[in-house]
Amino acid sequence: MHSHFTSILFDLKELTISHVEKEHDAFLIHVQPTQDLQPCPQCQRTEVIRKGIPYQRKVRHLPAFGHRVFLLFPAIRMMCKHCEASFVWHYECVAPGKRYTKSFEASLPSHVIGATVTHAAKQTQTPATTVERVFKQWMEKESVQVQATCKEQAEQSHQLVLGIDDFAIRKGHTYNTGLHDLRGRTILDVIPGRTLEELRTYYQENPLWTDLRPTAVVMDLAKGYHTFIKEVYPSAIRIADRFHVNRYVTEALQLVRKQVQKDLTPRARQQLKQNHRLLGKRNDQLSEKEAQLVHQFLQYSEILRAVYEWKEAFITWYDCSASHTLAELGFVRWLSQGEQIEHPAVQECLKTMKNWQEEICNYHHLRFTNAAVEGRNNKIKALQRRHYFTRNPKHYKQRILLECNEELLSY
Repeated sequence: MHSHFTSILFDLKELTISHVEKEHDAFLIHVQPTQDLQPCPQCQRTEVIRKGIPYQRKVRHLPAFGHRVFLLFPAIRMMCKHCEASFVWHYECVAPGKRYTKSFEASLPSHVIGATVTHAAKQTQTPATTVERVFKQWMEKESVQVQATCKEQAEQSHQLVLGIDDFAIRKGHTYNTGLHDLRGRTILDVIPGRTLEELRTYYQENPLWTDLRPTAVVMDLAKGYHTFIKEVYPSAIRIADRFHVNRYVTEALQLVRKQVQKDLTPRARQQLKQNHRLLGKRNDQLSEKEAQLVHQFLQYSEILRAVYEWKEAFITWYDCSASHTLAELGFVRWLSQGEQIEHPAVQECLKTMKNWQEEICNYHHLRFTNAAVEGRNNKIKALQRRHYFTRNPKHYKQRILLECNEELLSY
């Protein structure tokens, strides 16, 4: 292969390759600048002379054909005739005093996203300290750019729908809150804490999010979130997340199941307990074998059958209500169906449903859920487990913004 095409292959437009050596698992590429002279960096004149080559620079470049690549640059000494300034030849592909080309450093963050610095260092055969330094510098700039892009998309979005949900830093003790753009499929910000006072404080310190004009906000049934959204976005429709709401009905069904199985024979009790998740599964998603088991379980108790049918009626109401007006009428009928079931777990569930009737029915205005939000929460949990938690709060937030908005990254 001619050296001209080799230079194109390695993206070395300013250099010509003199020859290539093979050393163990690496290629050593000897290069020379294509120009004979370089302007003086002080006066920008071309009246310069060469003063020799005191040493060679060995610089790591992008890998090729499964091998590491090192470029051997001549450190050409120059002197300007006009201002008598001395300088060393400057190469565009590598910064002065660096041991890695700009292209190689730019490729390192792609190995760290979704993994760890240690893993990326092993994969690229680069010191972990170098990978960490390059990644943190890139993360500092990229996180600001990504968040600005997400905010711009949210401001320009037609009928913006926000999702808000908490995720644990230390379960049962410390939590953060994620602010998501459900239509744009991005996470906008990470808010420290989840209490009403913590949310108010953060929005006062970061007024940029108050400029958003969401049509609706999807959240669970936490009173603090609903109070906060009323204050910040008073014109937004508050939607109770479908899967959080459905969990109340499923939990009531499981409480009834636990009571029923106490009166069963040991074999039937064991079988029902082992397959209890089938009762919470949608009936139209059951396999033939699973459907037979569920049919068998429902024969054990009339009240268990009634609660199961009540649960399925709730799923049908969510799926088949054609408009918000029809949804309100259907919800009242579903409440009446539940009131006929005389069981404390069902009655307690109905009490919650009546208290949040407006927010539950608001789902049928736009039919958005926080399913994507839960997916990002799982990604954040995986990030925390990989890193045994990131102690620096600033880096922790930046890493979340980059991991959860990976489609917007520029590498």
